[in-house]
Formats: sequence, structure tokens, C-alpha cells
Amino acid sequence: MLNQPLDYPSYTSHVAAKQATLRALLNSYLRETGCQDPRQGAAGLDAALLDEGEEFCIPLPRCGGSMLGTLRYFSLLGQHRYGSAFYWRNAQGRVTPLDMQDVIQRILEELGSHEEGNTQELRLWDMREKINNSFAKMAAYLDAFQLRHPDGQPLKLDFIAAEQSLLLGHPFHPFPKCSQGAERREFSNFSPERQATFQLHYLAVRRPLLVEEWVGEPDAGLADKVLSVARERLGERFADYGIMPMHPWQASYLLPQRDVQPLLANGDIVDLGVMGPMAYPTSSVRSVWVPETGHGYKLPLQVRITNLVRENTLEQSQRTLDAARVIRRLQDGLESDEFKVILETGYQTLSADCSGLEAHRVPAFTVLHRPMDIDERRTFVVASLLEAYPGHDEPKLIAAIRDSGAGSIVDLHRWFEAYLSISMLPLLKILARTGVSFEAHLQNAQVRLEDGWPRTFYVRDLEGVSLDRSQVEDSDWWKALNIAADSPILYTPDIAWKRTQYYFFVNHLGGVVHALADHLGVDEGEFWRLAGTVLERERDPHDARLCGYIDELLHARHWPAKANFLSCFQQRGDTPLFIDVINPIKASR
Repeated sequence: MLNQPLDYPSYTSHVAAKQATLRALLNSYLRETGCQDPRQGAAGLDAALLDEGEEFCIPLPRCGGSMLGTLRYFSLLGQHRYGSAFYWRNAQGRVTPLDMQDVIQRILEELGSHEEGNTQELRLWDMREKINNSFAKMAAYLDAFQLRHPDGQPLKLDFIAAEQSLLLGHPFHPFPKCSQGAERREFSNFSPERQATFQLHYLAVRRPLLVEEWVGEPDAGLADKVLSVARERLGERFADYGIMPMHPWQASYLLPQRDVQPLLANGDIVDLGVMGPMAYPTSSVRSVWVPETGHGYKLPLQVRITNLVRENTLEQSQRTLDAARVIRRLQDGLESDEFKVILETGYQTLSADCSGLEAHRVPAFTVLHRPMDIDERRTFVVASLLEAYPGHDEPKLIAAIRDSGAGSIVDLHRWFEAYLSISMLPLLKILARTGVSFEAHLQNAQVRLEDGWPRTFYVRDLEGVSLDRSQVEDSDWWKALNIAADSPILYTPDIAWKRTQYYFFVNHLGGVVHALADHLGVDEGEFWRLAGTVLERERDPHDARLCGYIDELLHARHWPAKANFLSCFQQRGDTPLFIDVINPIKASR
């Protein structure tokens, strides 16, 4: 059936943003407090108060009662969907309605009631502000979509359209669309969710102050127009400078800073201004792609996006380049027509030692280079495909399959098997054979469709790569790379495996399974059982390591998951907490 919009004139961005906000908040809370099924123990809500669906009950003992409502969709890994009404039942059994702010307050108070002194109130205030910031941004993005598409029909999907239509964000994050700029400076004009496009800002940096590291030949991906302006401005000094791209928002924030101004005054930095081809921000907000050159950049932004200020620290840059060296060394054995890695090829930054720049400022200048050779008509970020367009009832994935398959929909169970063969199986086999683990969560993954079928799976953002130290350190290829023994990409075997389990199986595969099952109106267990069958077929008695991974995926009681809500509440942005969630393959059997 063709994708039919819902009653679009009655669709309101405020209501949709409220539903998405509460859904992410409640699902995060339930997952991280170990509640597998909130329907259990539910009883007694007046039938007149129930929406279509089943009653749920969330006990909040520290708050002295329970939260009640309707569950319209139950998800095996916790991506539940709720009715529109919520209620509070106190210890005396009295039931009263809750609005969105009431729900937020109750959940936060329950989560934070163990805190002592002033810490609890400060964290409650901070979390409320971020949740409401995310809600307001989400509503604004949905509003902007309605203004661009008053008939409710979206534009045809391509690489950019997918990257710029992730409007709701991470389904297990308490504030997935929160963004707070330094000094609260306006940022919305640069949001991918508003289909932003802009020229980059460029700096010429005197070479003694410029720190560069490259994998292979240096290539900043600069357009001819940028180089031409730089030559004209610098004249005979051109060879003495390197050219760095910068996000225009970041440039307007950094260049007036008191430790940067002397560098501009004495010519150590020459401000070349905003120019060159148009850049498109991708779903991660601070990474951009320039179609004219095919070059991408992971740019620093002094903006708190979800829970972190998005700078490129020296450790992050170094681990990215170490990972790039490893991938490049192993490339022939890792990549195929079906599985590819998008490499970062280098980074540029300024030296605090030579410039007088304050040391904390360096990550705010550091840019990572990411060329992207992709088929932009048929390659899509997976996270965006799993969302529906506003006012529509099917995930964009279905439209992408239909559009690339001459208007027809393929068998989605067979499609899922094909998807596993280009994503799950290569990721597992690479880890077993080489010790390389990719952070292949939904926003780091892209898929190319051909005639409706998944043909190529891409992994990007090498900062998240981890190496199983026990596998790589004695290998000849590792020794030949001369990477430092304390490189931040090296992990113990259990941590490298845990990261694979969470980022691909819980985060990524959990999202794909939910989207397919929800669209078809079937139990998610159908697709998890299919994943288990595919894994069983790959058991090779001669490959003990691969068999070990597969057996754990099939038979372990739990898988690890990142606890975003607890981590945000406890301000553990760089060292997130992990919790156990049910193994859906085992549970579905």
C-alpha cells in the first residue's frame, strides 16, 4: 500500500513533539530501571480513561504512587508507543491526570531521589531544561517541515534529504534534540533538521602554528574557488600557510576571543571569510558534506548537542587517525562490494605551544577530514530511514525501498535477511578475524539500495572504532603500523565485544527490527528469530572465536545497553554507564 499521510490538517507539531518526548523519556527510564514489560501489574484504571491499547503501570515508589496510561505498542527491546493520556495514582488510590511537565517531573524526581544536598535540585533543574529544550527544538523542526510541505507530501529521498530529516532523534535518549550554544547564541539556522545549507568559513594558518596529521597524501578537499581566493589574499606568502575550513557559527564565536585576536592581528592567522561551495550539515549536526568536492568535514562546535559539547579533542583525533591507519592497512581484507568503511584521512588544528593560544581552545579549532565517495541518489543514513515523515504512518525506509524498486515493495523478511548479510555478518567476521570493532550505531551507518534491496553497507566515524588488544598486539600488521602502545583505540576483549553488542545489535538492529515489525503489524520476535537463524547458519566449527560470539548472541540471557538517561543525570558524558537488557533472540524463542 502506498504511504498515505495521516489527517495532516489536524496534525500538530506540538502534539507530535510531546508524544515523541514522552516516549523517549519513558522508554529510557523503563529500560534503565530494568522494567521489561510495564503492562505487568497494571490493573484498576477506569476503562473510560483508557485510549486504544493495553493499560500500563509504572511504579514510582519514592514519589509515593504509580504512573498509569495506555500502551499502544509493546516492543521486545523497549521501543514502546503510548497513548495520549497519562495519570497519577497516589498511595490512597486517587487518580488524577498528568500533563507533560508532570510526567517529566515525576520521572526525574524518582530517578534523582537518592541524591543528597543541593546536587539533586541542580541536576533536576538541568535535566528539565534540556528535556524542554529538546521538546521545543523538535516542535520547531516539525513546524518547519509543515511549512515546507503544506500538503504533507515530502520530497523524494536522497542522501541529503535523509541526513536532514532525522527530526525526532535517538529513541532512548531523554533529550535527543537538545542543543545549547555557547552563551546561548542562536544556532537554528545551521540545523540539518531545517534543511540548512551554507558556505564554510576558511582560515589561513601560518605553518609553524599549524598541526596536521594525515593518513596518506594530505588532501583538505579544498575547492578551486577557495584556493584562488587564498592565493589572491596571501600573494607571495601563500606557501607559508595552510588552509583550514571552519563552521561559520564556530568562526563567529572563536575569532573575537581575546587569545585569538592577537593571532589575527600579527598575521599568524588570516581570516579568509565565508566562501566556496555550499556545505550541507548531516544528521550529527556538526559534520558537513560538500557535494561539489565530495569532501566531508567533522567540524568542532561550541554547542552542547544532546549531552556533550562537540569539540575534537587531541585524544579523539588521535584515535580516529589510529583507526584510519588500521582500516587502511587491512582494507583489502575488510571491504567488499557489500561492506565499506568511510575513512577519515587526516586532521588539522592549531598549536597552543607556538601560538599563545590557550590550551583549552585547541579542540575548538580541530577539523577532521572525511572524503565520502557515495552514490548520493540511493545511499541513506539508517537512523533517518527508521523515522516516518511528519504526519505519515510508515518509516522512510519503506518509501526508499519502493522508490528504488520501481514502485514495488519487496518481501520485508527476505529484505531483512539481505540486510543482515551485508551488515551483521561482516561486522562479526571482521571482529573475529582482526579484532576490529566498529561503532556501527544507526547514525554511523548508511545503506545503499538497488532495486529495493540493500546492496552496500557503510560504516562511518572512526572515532568509535575499538581494537581487541589481545588479537592485534602480536600481529605483524599491527607492529608494522608503529601505533603507540597506549593508543586509545586499544581495549580489552570484553569491552571491544560489549561495544559491538550494544552499538550494532541493541541500538542498530533493535531499531531496524522495530521499524519493520511495527510497519507490518507483527511481533518483533519474528525478525529476531530470523536473525537467530542467520547466525546459526554462520557457525563454523573451525572458527572458535566466531562461534563464541554467535553462541553468546543466541544464548546469553542479556545484552549490554548504554544507559543514556542515567549517564546524563549523573553527568557521565565521556564515561557512560551500561546496563543489561533482555536478549531478544533468546526471548523470542
